[in-house]
Amino acid sequence: MKKIKTEILRQMAADFDVQAVLVYSSVWRKENFRYLTGTNFYGPNAIVLYIRDSEKLHLLLSSPVDADKAKAGLEGVESYLSLENRGAFLKRVLEDNGVRSVGVSDGGLFPAALARAVRDSGAEIKSADGFIEKRRLRKSPEEVECLRAAVSLADRAFPTFVDAISRGLNEFQIVAEVEYELKKMGAEDNFMLISTGQTEVFGMTPPQNRTAKPGDLVLTELTPQLDGWWCQICRTVVKGPPSDVQKRIFDIFLEAEDAGLALVKPGSNIDDVARAENDVFRKYGYGEYISSKYTRVRGHGHGMHLDEDPTVNEGVDLVIEEGMVIVIHPNTYNPETGYVVVGDPVVVTADGYKMLSTTERRLFVAE
Repeated sequence: MKKIKTEILRQMAADFDVQAVLVYSSVWRKENFRYLTGTNFYGPNAIVLYIRDSEKLHLLLSSPVDADKAKAGLEGVESYLSLENRGAFLKRVLEDNGVRSVGVSDGGLFPAALARAVRDSGAEIKSADGFIEKRRLRKSPEEVECLRAAVSLADRAFPTFVDAISRGLNEFQIVAEVEYELKKMGAEDNFMLISTGQTEVFGMTPPQNRTAKPGDLVLTELTPQLDGWWCQICRTVVKGPPSDVQKRIFDIFLEAEDAGLALVKPGSNIDDVARAENDVFRKYGYGEYISSKYTRVRGHGHGMHLDEDPTVNEGVDLVIEEGMVIVIHPNTYNPETGYVVVGDPVVVTADGYKMLSTTERRLFVAE
């Protein structure tokens, strides 16, 4: 049996000076629920409700299947509710416990009907967003091992990606084969971007009906999920022998990744990491292509969401701490080759970082 992380809810209530904490998760953004409970849900949404004075926990789930699974897998919960009219239950619980202030963590997704139920109980709603997300930035050793296991699936599935390109499959077929391989290994999900072509390719997309021709680059961000944890590698493959230009440009991207990685250590700022990556492109005359027109981020966090904080970009003021897990990827467009990607997840250690992925960092060739 698992226990909800009550200490986090207790600290939230104290920090926001509220009598109850409500954590709302939708089916599209499950990470806070999964982080707090260690369990999954499959209905449209789920709520963790914590009452500060009594320290009682309630789960408000949107399907009876989720309620039954929670009962079987969690302990220390006062009630497991799976009713359509959860608003009435929420109102009654708050009234019965004399709650007059509720800290809501919802990422802006809390339904109006449930918010109205809270207000109808006589309680004031305060935003508690950001607290859990900040706690999730630093991973415990056990959580790091979960991420290492997730990226291991990507490492083991990547040869399938290269082989599918070699066999002349289109993007739909490539993604199908990779996802089949990942599911066989135990992945519960996979977020995968892919693109095929040359200078006409400006970024990575969901799969399309494109097949690599000799000289084309085929790129992927391969991001499997295992037991709620997402971790990714970014790699570039060329169909057939690479040209001298492709090899030269890829080496610049690898240099940019190395420059960013060199600054990943406790006390460094995310801004400095992104600037180091971008300075490599500036040095070679490609500074125009690090703008938002061609580039979204230079990396990001990993964890219970596939694209977590911190966002690695210039202007992001966040000090790196031991235990953070970050993927460093200088992925962007280049006018000589088209879009290129290379990126790896690392865990921040006391004196630097350790790589979580094992796939070689090189330009791969699909014959």
